[in-house]
Amino acid sequence: MHDVFTEYAVAFVITNPQQLGATLKGLRKQKGLTQIQMAKQIGLGQKTISLLETEPWRCSVDSLLRYLSAVDVAMSLDFIAALRSGGRGEW
Repeated sequence: MHDVFTEYAVAFVITNPQQLGATLKGLRKQKGLTQIQMAKQIGLGQKTISLLETEPWRCSVDSLLRYLSAVDVAMSLDFIAALRSGGRGEW
């Protein structure tokens, strides 16, 4: 059986903090990492990993980018959608 995350480019459309947290948690688990292992790997505390997965709005962009790098995910922003909505998202 092939792993979707290693075989294909997958796009995640995240529209709210809860989706972001759930997606991050799923990606970490897909890598087989505990929160403590992830924290050690990227030089953050376990509490920060927990916050990224439950209350991502409380964390820094730097922490988010470190997390994404560890799970081999790049972040892409859709400016066209933001312009169409008058620059205001659901957050």
